[in-house]
Amino acid sequence: MEKRVYTLELIVEQNGKLIERLDRSIERLDHSMAQLSQAVSDLRVDMIQGQAALRQDISDVRAELRSEIERKTFWLMTAHYGALLALLGFLGKHFIESYFK
Repeated sequence: MEKRVYTLELIVEQNGKLIERLDRSIERLDHSMAQLSQAVSDLRVDMIQGQAALRQDISDVRAELRSEIERKTFWLMTAHYGALLALLGFLGKHFIESYFK
């Protein structure tokens, strides 16, 4: 009987040690999960800030591109109107020289 009690006491002691180890492991896991949650939250904030910066950059590039296109369109229209004016001047001069001489 004494051997059985000793065996049971030994088993209870080993189970107690295992439970203590398990508790420490659970505490480490809880701490790791808290760190992971914080890291995910920080990453989410960084991603939101990065998206805002990217949107601003895209907006700036669009405005710059729009300005460049407007400038080139104005230049192209000016060149076309200049060519049309030169053609009308040439035709007017030719008409005057042909019919009034």
